[in-house]
Amino acid sequence: MLTRMHRVRTLPRAWAALGTVLAGCAALLLFAALSVPILDLAAVQDFDAKRAAWFYAHLDSTVQDVFGVITAFGSPVLWVLGFGLGAYFIARRDWPLLAGWVLAMAVGKLWNTGLKEWIAAPRPAFEGWTNPEGGYGYPSGHTMQATIAYGMLAYLAWRRVASRRARAALVTGAAAIIALISLSRLVLVVHFPSQVIGALLAGGLWLLTSVAFIATWSGRDGVYSEQRQREQQEGTS
Repeated sequence: MLTRMHRVRTLPRAWAALGTVLAGCAALLLFAALSVPILDLAAVQDFDAKRAAWFYAHLDSTVQDVFGVITAFGSPVLWVLGFGLGAYFIARRDWPLLAGWVLAMAVGKLWNTGLKEWIAAPRPAFEGWTNPEGGYGYPSGHTMQATIAYGMLAYLAWRRVASRRARAALVTGAAAIIALISLSRLVLVVHFPSQVIGALLAGGLWLLTSVAFIATWSGRDGVYSEQRQREQQEGTS
C-alpha cells in the first residue's frame, strides 16, 4: 500500500522532471541558432585570431607539459569518474541521482558532439603548424564536459551538507578547476576563445538542466536525506 502511494506521489515529479529536460533541450537549440551569426561577426573572428596568435607565440614545451596535465582533467579523468560514480549510484539503487548523472554526462557529451557538427567551426591553425586535435572546435568539449561534470559533483555534494562554508568551498573548488581546464584549451591553442566561452555557456545550460531534473524528481525530501538518516542512526546507537 505504501509503495503504491509512493508511486502516486512521485509520478507527477517524474513528468515535471521530464519537462525540465525538454526545456533544457530547447534552450540549447536556441543557443546553437544564436551562436552561428555571432561567430560570423568580424569583431569576434578578429578577437579570436589575435588571442590564438598570442597564445601560439608563447607556447613552449614546459607550458605544454603543465597544461597538458591540467587539460586531462577535462576528459579522460572525467570518464573514469563518471563510470565510477554511476556504479556507486547503481549499488545504492539511487535512481534519481543515477538518471541525473547519466543525463549530465552522457547526454551532455551527445549535445557537444551535435553542436560541433551543426556549427562546424574550425580550430586554430597556423602556417607550418597543424592543430594537434582534429574535428570541429565549437564548443570546446573539454570545457563543456568539465563545466557539467564538476558542477554536478559540487551540486551532489551540496545536497549532503548544510554548512555555508562547506558549500562556498564546493562552489569555489568547482569554479577553479573549470577555469583551469578552460584556460588550458586556450594555452594549448586547440581552441579559439569564442569556442571556450561558448562551451562554458552551453555546459552551464546543460548543468542547470541536469540539476533541475534531479531536484524536481527527488523533491525536497531528497536534500539532506542521507545526512538525516545518519543522524537518526547515530541517535539510536
